[in-house]
Amino acid sequence: MQFAIPAMPSWKMAATPTRLHGLDALRGIAAVLVVLLHAGIPYMTSPLSYLVWPARDAHPCPVVDGMTWCTECFLMPLFFVLTGFFSQGILISRGERKFIEGRTHRLMVTQFFAGPLVMLPCLGIWSLGWIADGLFVPKDFMNWRMPRELESELYGFGHFWFLNYLYTYCLILCGASWLTKRVFGTNPVEADCPSPGFLAIDHLMVSVWKPLLPAIPCALVLFYDPRIVLGFYQTFVPVLSKLVYYAIYFFVGVGLYRHRAVLNLHARFGKTYLAIASLLFATVLPMIHEHQASALTGGRLILMSGVLALFAWCATFGLLAVSLRTKYGENPITRYLAEASFWIYIVHLPFVGLTHLAIAQMPVPTIAKFLLAGMIPLGISLMTYEVFVREKWLGRFLDGRCRRVNPPKNIAATDVRRPVKAPHFATLPAIKTRSGV
Repeated sequence: MQFAIPAMPSWKMAATPTRLHGLDALRGIAAVLVVLLHAGIPYMTSPLSYLVWPARDAHPCPVVDGMTWCTECFLMPLFFVLTGFFSQGILISRGERKFIEGRTHRLMVTQFFAGPLVMLPCLGIWSLGWIADGLFVPKDFMNWRMPRELESELYGFGHFWFLNYLYTYCLILCGASWLTKRVFGTNPVEADCPSPGFLAIDHLMVSVWKPLLPAIPCALVLFYDPRIVLGFYQTFVPVLSKLVYYAIYFFVGVGLYRHRAVLNLHARFGKTYLAIASLLFATVLPMIHEHQASALTGGRLILMSGVLALFAWCATFGLLAVSLRTKYGENPITRYLAEASFWIYIVHLPFVGLTHLAIAQMPVPTIAKFLLAGMIPLGISLMTYEVFVREKWLGRFLDGRCRRVNPPKNIAATDVRRPVKAPHFATLPAIKTRSGV
């Protein structure tokens, strides 16, 4: 999902936009973190609730537990903010019809074909793992009946839930754009905001206080249902509370696209946000452990929900800001990871499960098992991407277009086909960053 972002703080956007290489790098790094997140689950001291994972280690590691919980709490918010930002750009440049056709192909058609090829092996791997763990013993091959609590964790979309939720948000975004154009004659993200309330939100979203505003509704949803982050829902139907929670992140990403001419203003406080996020996580991790042992209620639950939501937003805005100030996306390695990120997301899970089973009895430290469980599936995913996907028909099928090995720097210029207005505050002084944004 690559989209070129004009980076001129003026009322009209540049004719030749500049790619934000840092966001490409962030997307690739986030895909690697997904693999490491799943790799660390069997080695957690306080695992996610309602998630029965095979090959649980008898010697969990506090370091792996902390890293896994940290990734769990901010990674999906980061993904939804990024996808909201890119989705709005694609919608504006291509129009509603082409946008929804492209999203349907990339999210739903891909899942229709890839889902059985990935999830059916996962069913077998997880079943074998539970047998090895002694959680159930089949009487014979024809009588493969599992306990009810395991069956509830076996059937569902698995990690493909992200595609279903994202497609739902894209439908809402496209419908809202179509409706507002018919009623008001303009896309709401591109419209001027004469209302003092909207102007105040616009200015707040480029200030150092911007994590506070979206953290409030997120905290309320987490107070109602902390399982959204601290547990797992294995279902075929979207969970309403989870749908609302991640919708906040997606549509904040949509709103950030309104500020694309002044993204340099968003890149000012990255290190500050990450430092605050570190302190918040150190505060909330003991509460997470306490909640997993015995569900928190009352004031303690309110405090945990608020700190957890604020941590997710500070980490998300911090990583976005740091990525905007770097040129790591121009590095061939990070660019390759960005191109392979969608494939890594699709195929990595069965490789992770097989690796967990293969190394379960190895006489090595837990941290070494964690590294093996992350690096081996990542390596296999990248090898299969290179052999079967990159510059192959499968890659064209997944993207809906041909990839080029060495795209010219201005290839993304075709993504923006008409000038659009920037918000009122786009005339604020630009702050030069190392990425040229």
